[in-house]
Amino acid sequence: MDKHFINLEKKIERVIAQCDALRSENLKLRQDLIQKMDDMRHLNDKVEEAKHRLNQLMKKVSETSE
Repeated sequence: MDKHFINLEKKIERVIAQCDALRSENLKLRQDLIQKMDDMRHLNDKVEEAKHRLNQLMKKVSETSE
């Protein structure tokens, strides 16, 4: 009977260890996602700025060609 409890205890310890590992991995993935979303916002801001500059440049070119 003690052998069954020992085996059960070992299985429970493995499950707990796996849960801890998954929790850590989940936290890292959440942090990575936050960083990637921040990077994406930054790149979108740069694209919008580039669009604005390009529109201004096109406006100047069309004004000078008239």
